[in-house]
Amino acid sequence: MPSAQFKHIIHVLHSELGGYHPRCWLLGLLLKFLPCGWAARLRVLLYRAFGMSVGYGTTMSGTITFGTSHNRGINLRIGSNCYINSHVYVDNGAPVTIGNGVAIGHHVVIITTDHAIGSPRYRASTITCKPVIIEDGAWLAARVTVLPGVTIGAGAVVASGAVVTRDVPPNTLTGGVPSKVIRTLSTEDNDLFLSPEIMYRSSSEQPTIPDR
Repeated sequence: MPSAQFKHIIHVLHSELGGYHPRCWLLGLLLKFLPCGWAARLRVLLYRAFGMSVGYGTTMSGTITFGTSHNRGINLRIGSNCYINSHVYVDNGAPVTIGNGVAIGHHVVIITTDHAIGSPRYRASTITCKPVIIEDGAWLAARVTVLPGVTIGAGAVVASGAVVTRDVPPNTLTGGVPSKVIRTLSTEDNDLFLSPEIMYRSSSEQPTIPDR
């Protein structure tokens, strides 16, 4: 192999992997051994051990895919008593904050980066980053997409398949593409609260909460 090509390969490897922390690689390796739907509490313990902020009582049915591999787990804070289903994607170019008692359905996508619209030769121009906030008690059902800069209000419910392009008011049901408020939800607190961690305390570790 010509020396110029070899030097180019070394340069590419350094630029691609230079910021990738070894603990991120180790975390990814360990999580691959945990199948979806099992070891929900163990998965949380591993994330915590590698520096991610996850509150007490939170469970995860699957491994989170991060958009910024060099930053795995950074820019994501998850509160207490949350339930994170499988195949969730978090683009953590900007901070993503998930409050307490939040439920995230399977295949939910949370995006924090966007592009300015450029010239015809290359429409995806300058990258911008805006944080996403999901407040206490909210529920994002399956395959919801949340776009940059959005705040999901406390107690809000986002219906399956919705694309959220603007803030969602607290205690509302929203859905559609783009999502719109469907109705206002009750603010009465009559339900018996069981944390996701309690729900998972069974010999099979199978979820007993409804499919999301």
